[in-house]
Amino acid sequence: MTMALLLGLPCVTRLARAQSDPAVPSPDRVASPEPSPSAEKDDSQPSPAAVHQHIDEHLIDDDLAQNTGHSQHSARENSFASRPVMFELRSGLSTIVGLFGGTVSFDPWSRLSLGAGLGTNTSGLQLAGFVRVRPLVFTAQRTARLHAVGVELGYSVGPFSDYRIPTGMGSGEPISSYSYERVQWLQPQLSYETRSYHGFNLLAGVGVAIPIEWHGYRCSDARGCSSNRVGGLPTATIGIGWAIGL
Repeated sequence: MTMALLLGLPCVTRLARAQSDPAVPSPDRVASPEPSPSAEKDDSQPSPAAVHQHIDEHLIDDDLAQNTGHSQHSARENSFASRPVMFELRSGLSTIVGLFGGTVSFDPWSRLSLGAGLGTNTSGLQLAGFVRVRPLVFTAQRTARLHAVGVELGYSVGPFSDYRIPTGMGSGEPISSYSYERVQWLQPQLSYETRSYHGFNLLAGVGVAIPIEWHGYRCSDARGCSSNRVGGLPTATIGIGWAIGL
C-alpha cells in the first residue's frame, strides 16, 4: 500500500501544477468557437417572405396616402363657398350684360350666388345684378370638380333699340327703327356650372328677357316704328370665370 501511494504521488503533483499554472486553460474555461463571417452574413439576409411583406406594406402605405390626399381635396372642394369670389366674362344673346361684359359674384353658401356686372351691346351700356340658386350641387370624386344646376334671376337696365341687318342699299341706312333711352328687364334662366379644383369656372344658361319698364321712346325710321312695342327676348349665356378664396 505504501508503494501504491508513492507511485501515485507524481501524477497528483503534475495535476496540481497544471491547475495552478495560468497558461494551461481548464476544461470549463475553454472559449466557445466564434461564428464565421459567412455564417453572420447568411443570418443578416432577409428571407423572401420578409421582402414580399415589406413591399406589400409600402404599397398599402402609398394607396392610403393617395386616398387620403384625394379625400382632403374632395372635402375642401365640395362647396362653391370655398372660393366665394368669382370674376367672370359673359357673352351671348341678350345676356344681362348685353353682347359682352363682366360680372363679379359672391357665394355666401354653396347653393347661393349674388352678383353684379356691366357690359355693352349695339344700344349702349348695360348694368345688371343677379341672384343664382343652385338646388343641385355635386362633386366628381376623381377630379374634385364641382357641378351645379341652378336657376338665375337677373335684372338689367340700359338703352334698347331694335337691330336691323344692313342691306347695303345706302350708306345712310339706319340700323334700328326705334329705340328707348332706358328699359328695365327681368331675366330668368336655367344654368349649368362646373368649377375645377383650382377655381376655373364655366357657366352656360338659357332663358328669356322680360321687359318690365321702358322710357324715352324715339323713332328712327317711320317705316318700322309701327311695331315699336318692346317684347320678350330669348337669351343664351356663356360665362368663363375664375374663383378665388378670401
